[in-house]
Amino acid sequence: MGRNYLRAARTAVFPVSGIFDIDTARAQSAAGEYGCAVLNDLSNIDAAVIAVPTAAHAGTALPLLQKGVHCLIEKPFAATEAECRQLMDTAAIARAVLQVGHIERFNPAIEQLLEREIAPEDIKALTARRMGPASARVTDVSVVVDLMVHDLDIVLALKRAPVTRVSASGSRDHAEAILTFSDGAVATLTASRTASERVRDLSVVTGDGEHRVDYIAKSYAGAHEMPVVYAGDALGAELAHFIGCIHGKLRPRVDGEAGLAALKLAWRIEAALEGQGK
Repeated sequence: MGRNYLRAARTAVFPVSGIFDIDTARAQSAAGEYGCAVLNDLSNIDAAVIAVPTAAHAGTALPLLQKGVHCLIEKPFAATEAECRQLMDTAAIARAVLQVGHIERFNPAIEQLLEREIAPEDIKALTARRMGPASARVTDVSVVVDLMVHDLDIVLALKRAPVTRVSASGSRDHAEAILTFSDGAVATLTASRTASERVRDLSVVTGDGEHRVDYIAKSYAGAHEMPVVYAGDALGAELAHFIGCIHGKLRPRVDGEAGLAALKLAWRIEAALEGQGK
């Protein structure tokens, strides 16, 4: 993901001071490809994108936040709730921007859906699928925290109601979850790292009809409307939003509380997976 952020930054002409990686050869390779310096330490920087394994998020970001360095932390936010809260508290004390990298919030099709401002109580059902072949990039977390967490964040942004029941089946690499909300609405989510083809889609059923999003095609179809494909680089938009927050023009679209909320639901699903059949 670090390389992806570098690509997006270069494409959008964002100022990148340099790259830091404990793997020196990897850092030198990326720096050469994207025309930036290799940093020997993280002193004298204004902001940082943290794109390291989840277990290292807190240890990497905390000393930066303590110095007032603004941080965009790639999802999942952190390894534990305690770490998430420590990061949030530290950022608040230092008055540093803390943004969690849930890139799908910046997918132009999702932006179109969210701009409709559908009343949460009008949402009756949601169905999300996020499936594809395994990626060598992510091996340290389950498919729920790796992939499904994207859809959990979107579901929570849309529905905004307590989840009263969670059931799940599957494995570490293929999971299906059913969430029941306090008003009886249901969300059904599937995430897989074993599928042969990539699928990323969302259906939202309301009293007026069905809203459909294809994340890959960046298409959105409102109730009784034909799909429209939207242009835009979600990662570049996420970086632009981060810079806007640093300059005080915006507030993080996905702050620590939102990042933690998606994770807490992911952990409930993981617990249900562990308890299946018991």
